[in-house]
Amino acid sequence: MASSSNSHDEDAKESRDRLIVLFRHGIAEDRLADKPDAERVLTPDGHARMMKAAGGLERAFPKAQVIYSSPLVRAVQTAQWIAKGYRSRIKVTQTDALAPGARPEDFKELLRTIAERRIIAVGHEPTLTQAAAALLGLTSDAGGLELKKGGCYAIRIHADGRGVLDWMLSPRILRRLAE
Repeated sequence: MASSSNSHDEDAKESRDRLIVLFRHGIAEDRLADKPDAERVLTPDGHARMMKAAGGLERAFPKAQVIYSSPLVRAVQTAQWIAKGYRSRIKVTQTDALAPGARPEDFKELLRTIAERRIIAVGHEPTLTQAAAALLGLTSDAGGLELKKGGCYAIRIHADGRGVLDWMLSPRILRRLAE
């Protein structure tokens, strides 16, 4: 049985850690030749699922402090649902570091500019998995990992810079957590 002081030491260590949730946008309309990819919006089902998933994320990660989003419409819409899941206590900031094709180094540089320790980043695949792999010290393909639309990774960054996968939640689990 762990002593109370050991538990307190662990809590103190965790309070110095950063927790970064990488969240893939919801279901968007299909690509069309006459509409730029950046303007694709969430489908009605995508909106409904993100509304529920946002409530589940708030239960799984109640201490979030900031939300960053890719500037593409579907990611911004997803981030706005997440903000609503936190009762709009957290504003959404857009960044190209989460846009499709952004390099993991771009995301790491963004993290260096953020003072907050509990971060939600909304973006796209494979950009999010590549960023996760870089934070975890894995190869860029991350062993075939891929987020489903509306799913997320939580990466804990320890004070020494070492990253570990804290949890990974599917969209279905996030929606169930909201119930």
